[in-house]
Amino acid sequence: MSGAQRMMKLTIGRLCSKYQNEDAHTEHVTALALRLFDATHKRLRIPAADRALLKAAGRLHDVGYSVNTLAHREAGADLVLREGLGGYSDADRDLIAAVMLLHSGAVPALRRHRQVRRLSDPRRALRLGALLRIADGLDYGHQQDAAIKSVEFNTDAVRVTVRSSRFPYNIERADQKSDLWWSVFPLGIEIVPAIGGRDADPTLLRRNLHVLEAARRLLSLQFKIVLINVDSARKGESSKPLHDIRVAIRRACAVLRAFRKPLAGTSAEKISRVLQRLNRALGPPRDADVAVAFLTSDDVRKQFAQKAGWPAFIRHQIYCRRQLLPVVRRQLADRKLAALKVEIGRLLRIEMPQLIKNVSSVSLEKLARRRLRKEFCRTYALARLRRSKSSDDLHRFRIALRRVRYLGEFFSPVLGTTVATLKERVHAVERSLARIHDIDVGLLRLASGRLEPPHSLVSLLKQRRREHQVKLDKTWRRFNRPAFQRSIRRKLKIES
Repeated sequence: MSGAQRMMKLTIGRLCSKYQNEDAHTEHVTALALRLFDATHKRLRIPAADRALLKAAGRLHDVGYSVNTLAHREAGADLVLREGLGGYSDADRDLIAAVMLLHSGAVPALRRHRQVRRLSDPRRALRLGALLRIADGLDYGHQQDAAIKSVEFNTDAVRVTVRSSRFPYNIERADQKSDLWWSVFPLGIEIVPAIGGRDADPTLLRRNLHVLEAARRLLSLQFKIVLINVDSARKGESSKPLHDIRVAIRRACAVLRAFRKPLAGTSAEKISRVLQRLNRALGPPRDADVAVAFLTSDDVRKQFAQKAGWPAFIRHQIYCRRQLLPVVRRQLADRKLAALKVEIGRLLRIEMPQLIKNVSSVSLEKLARRRLRKEFCRTYALARLRRSKSSDDLHRFRIALRRVRYLGEFFSPVLGTTVATLKERVHAVERSLARIHDIDVGLLRLASGRLEPPHSLVSLLKQRRREHQVKLDKTWRRFNRPAFQRSIRRKLKIES
């Protein structure tokens, strides 16, 4: 290679800049990988000199994301091989590219990958790849919240204790990605959550954050919650995964709504429409889940178990719910999710980081107060609907309350304890409306079903509805207390 060609090699920093790398994530993953390396390399007999290669692979492991989102491993490795890597020999460059490939994907296929097999010592790459793979799992939520608290050895395994308060699923994901470790090291590995103690900064948002970094953190968290529940929701063995998916989608839409102005010109609006359509499609299966859960609850079962036709009625309700499982599977199919992952991935990992680098931030506190004030005032304007006999009116009021609650959840670390109290009191009102809505949907389902429900079941549902209406009035009075309203209006700077 000529001197001119060597001069053209890009450094790690310039590669990351040129290909819009998500530096916050890759630098955190690199730090975690090096923490593992430093604690284990002597016992695992990994040469100390390999630390620099692991560091390079960690910094670059997602650099191909802007080139090919779905095949970012291969794209990143190809970039390093094609562009070269300033400060590293060709042999080191080849090994770094192989380690980058190993950070995700199916282990058997990766072990056979041509880039790994062409190395003079493939095992060297596999061992570094095992460390990087686990570190990448520890930032699966892209929150940079995981911290390795200790690394201890026993006779047959390494025990890694991790604190990850914002997104605890990081630990489970890292455990799943320990598959390569188990195949290349003589010692196993256990990744366990830390017990007791506190994070230095457990909150997701802080006042001094760039508004787009705040949006990125909130949106990334909700989308990861969707992804971790997809497999279980498709199986349909429990109602909780589908519930968690729908809640996460609603929260993601609330984020996109709250940060609409800072996100103008990005794909955020398109993603919001896709998520709303998905949630609407998943609504009927979720309604069926709620109905079956109520009908099979202990208090209902005790009242009706001995009534003629009750077992057949329950079997029919469960059958109807199972008939909706294909809807869930179709909406959460790999093909559909792949397209959504590409769109959201580009927003979170390319568009937003670039905006953060290039656009000066407005005050997060001011944005939070402005958005919460708008939703709070809108909700107050709709308060008359709580006395409506229309299920649609009540549901409209509930949606407005829910938007206030979500913003309270998001922004209470920024706006303080008054907003945290607002969130709790709004939630109490909203819970009563949710129960009323579930009963109204249940009554419609029963009226349209093939098997006629027991008359006493309908009477029970109507009685429960009246009880929840009483609770609604009580929680609203508590929410509407003058002293509390004055404190909220002062905090949100609402003129009297």
